[in-house]
Amino acid sequence: MSKWDNVAEIVDFNLEISTEYFTASVPKNAKVLDFGCGYGRITNQLYELGYHHLVGVDSSLEMIKRGNSDYSTLDLRHLSGSILPFSDDEFDSIVTCAVFTCITTQTERKYVIEELHRVLRPNGILYLAEFCSKNSLRFESSTGVPMWHSQQEELELILEGFNIELSNVVESATMSGHASKASHIIARKII
Repeated sequence: MSKWDNVAEIVDFNLEISTEYFTASVPKNAKVLDFGCGYGRITNQLYELGYHHLVGVDSSLEMIKRGNSDYSTLDLRHLSGSILPFSDDEFDSIVTCAVFTCITTQTERKYVIEELHRVLRPNGILYLAEFCSKNSLRFESSTGVPMWHSQQEELELILEGFNIELSNVVESATMSGHASKASHIIARKII
């Protein structure tokens, strides 16, 4: 059972991707994976922007059920294991939004990056939108989920096998409305 299953029906995520950054880096005909899609909010946003080769995956079955109810036209799938059920080099782009915020060990983060690297084609784009902090900050959210607001540099360091093309920090707010910062990183898979 995922740590998000108990709150899937009541939580509303708020961290956004920069559609300007994404559309400038990823063509509309790209095959895109929304990794850690939750209930499909970002997947749907990309669909509305004209990206129609989309797959969203999440470890929370309840989030996927909600997403399939809210956005029945999207391809949202439950991810039950740690190995992605996709071929090597299958996707042109992968987006994560507040996923690494919820992965609270560097070891697990590195494993996830390795797996994302595996399914991303050479020269493919990885887009991370993650909460960040000047000082690395670990805490439990109001929903009871452990969180890690990393330093920008900590996020950049896990991107082995990628060239960082953009790394930007902007003002944001958490789900509970607290002022925060968000990191937007666009990285290209090294051949």
